[in-house]
Amino acid sequence: MAKKEWIILNKEESKELFNEAQEKFPHLKTDEEIEAKAALFKALGDETRLKIVSLLAVRECCLCELVEALGSVNSTVTHHLKLLERGGVIQSRREGKFTIYKLNPSVKSLDVLLGGGD
Repeated sequence: MAKKEWIILNKEESKELFNEAQEKFPHLKTDEEIEAKAALFKALGDETRLKIVSLLAVRECCLCELVEALGSVNSTVTHHLKLLERGGVIQSRREGKFTIYKLNPSVKSLDVLLGGGD
């Protein structure tokens, strides 16, 4: 079978491709939506952050519980928690002197991605 030569799209075809992609992925139509998705993927793009997400998929935790479970230090876990919050993956609330972290309900289906959900 003969190998087909690649044909580069012209400017008009490239614009049509872009429009087709926006139709297929409507949540990526604005720069703000693209930035939000990029922040989400950045938040999930690290082994430690995935471990934190898996812990929070089981139950809410405070910083000291996460540090203990991960065998890490406060500053490292705090850094990862900030990235997860910025990405919209987790939420936090104050309870007395503790900050309690939980998965953002809008991304609760992350447990499926982690292989633990239905």
